[in-house]
Amino acid sequence: MLKTKVIVFLFALLSMSFVGSHDYYLSTTTVKWVPEKQQIQLTSRFFLEDIEAYMQDKQNSKVVFSPDSHPDETDAFIEKFFIDNLTLRLNDFSQKITFLGREYQEEFLVIYAEVPMLTSTVTSLQLTSTFLLDFIENQQNIVHVKTPAKSKSFLLRNKFNSLDFKLK
Repeated sequence: MLKTKVIVFLFALLSMSFVGSHDYYLSTTTVKWVPEKQQIQLTSRFFLEDIEAYMQDKQNSKVVFSPDSHPDETDAFIEKFFIDNLTLRLNDFSQKITFLGREYQEEFLVIYAEVPMLTSTVTSLQLTSTFLLDFIENQQNIVHVKTPAKSKSFLLRNKFNSLDFKLK
């Protein structure tokens, strides 16, 4: 019983040490193929403070998220940021990514997008993710690819910002 209490206390203490700041720079993107809807669903997560700093740097203005200080400007910026930093190819053909929206989950910005699929046969997926790589030196982008038959995760960073996923 004492051991359990000590573990819970240490976990709580460790969790509190990450509130307000972080020493790692990471985003995650899930690429999920949903054949029954004929689409690829994209969900990306970023630390709010990283995106705020990036937007302030690029726009030379003070911006605050959650609640938004300038919602229309923020929406336009986030959509452009997402579309400019993520490319997707299916079977060697470039795909148009449709930005659906964003929301806040605690200290994270979550972005949703999709790619309507014109073909039901996908043999390969190529993705390039350059999120924040030009802004944060130690930025890493984790990409989870999920298909009905196979799942795999990739770690992308400055010199290795692309992946090639074969379904067969």
